[in-house]
Amino acid sequence: MLATFWHCCRPLRVGLVVVTVFALAGVGAAPAALAARIVPQTKIKLSIVQWMPTKGVYESWGALGGEFQVSGEGTLSLPVLGVVQVGDLDEAGLAAEIATKLQAKIGLVERPEASITIVEYPPIYVVGNVAAPGEYKFRPGLSVLQSLAMAGGEYRPTDGLIGSRGQAELGGELRELDDSILRSTIKLARLEAEMADAKDFHFELPPDQNTALAAATLNQEKQIFATRAAVVARQSRSYAELRQLMSQEIDTLEKKIAGNDEDIDSVRKELTTVKPMVERGVLLPSRQTDLERTLRSYQGSRLDMVTAIMRARQNIAEATRNLEGLADNRNADVAAQLQTEKGILKQLQLRRDTRRKLLLGGEPADLASTVAVAPTYTVSRRVDGKIEEFPATETTELQPGDVVRVFRPAAKPTEETSATADGTRADQASQ
Repeated sequence: MLATFWHCCRPLRVGLVVVTVFALAGVGAAPAALAARIVPQTKIKLSIVQWMPTKGVYESWGALGGEFQVSGEGTLSLPVLGVVQVGDLDEAGLAAEIATKLQAKIGLVERPEASITIVEYPPIYVVGNVAAPGEYKFRPGLSVLQSLAMAGGEYRPTDGLIGSRGQAELGGELRELDDSILRSTIKLARLEAEMADAKDFHFELPPDQNTALAAATLNQEKQIFATRAAVVARQSRSYAELRQLMSQEIDTLEKKIAGNDEDIDSVRKELTTVKPMVERGVLLPSRQTDLERTLRSYQGSRLDMVTAIMRARQNIAEATRNLEGLADNRNADVAAQLQTEKGILKQLQLRRDTRRKLLLGGEPADLASTVAVAPTYTVSRRVDGKIEEFPATETTELQPGDVVRVFRPAAKPTEETSATADGTRADQASQ
């Protein structure tokens, strides 16, 4: 009776087990993402379960699940399945695609259950007129205004007199900004050298700045330059060696085919001689049968070698594509870093100039005679492998990997200030 009750309640227990398994799979993971495509560099968690009718339970396939990261080309490297294209799929679509491929790969009668959970999104970057430009963690539903708040809000120059903050504090900030600009300048020089595919990285140390900091930063950037160049060179060498190995294999197989063809011709000639003799009864039929069997064996070996040549040529083509894509991916990565670092350097220079004006006796009182102008925003987003920039508002929702730029136009003078200026110009004209 218990077995009958269990069988009758199977739809209910299936739902309970699936909910329980999926809930456990999501423990410790990031909040569930919206129904949007999974972008490159996203870290996901894959859970796979299979209904076992003989046991009446779902069994987890822990060896096939785990945490994985989507590559820059939008692919996943999974056990058993190998490389899986993510494309424009969301979590549900990718889970269904993996389950279907597993069913076809293993030859299952029923498709297993797969679930995808987002563990970590690629970060966003906020640059421009903000207090703390840099890299920030993404979460679903993040808007431009919220990213501005994460970056400390708009950057505002000091609107008090220099005495209210103290020369020591401003001087310390100025030295810190100079050091940050120095580090950013050296990093830009390294990125530009990588972009130009230079063999070495050189930078003239400025004599009027922090020499110890400059030397340490330069040494660090040289190590990064050498390491990244070594990685690219090693990968390029591996692909080149693979192509050379495949070419040598093709040459060897072609020589074997030539020898095999000579054997085939020899057997065919002998068979032509033996057939009439068998028909006349001079030779036994077994002699003709042995020759025909030998001929088929040579022909089968030839087909195997032709197939091996085709496979080797396919490997050569794949290695060539990977070798060409290696340089393209590296240039795209360096270009993105270069663009971001230039924005950071420009912001640092702006803040340094402002601090210098205050320290040297600027005119912060002029800020009271102007009206603040609302900032404008743009978002740079990678779409189909290309960077596209478009205007945005405070409510524009961001996607992982976006770069938000904040622009603050020059402040407009107040009506009172404009009237005073017009009166001054009129007095000057009358005089």
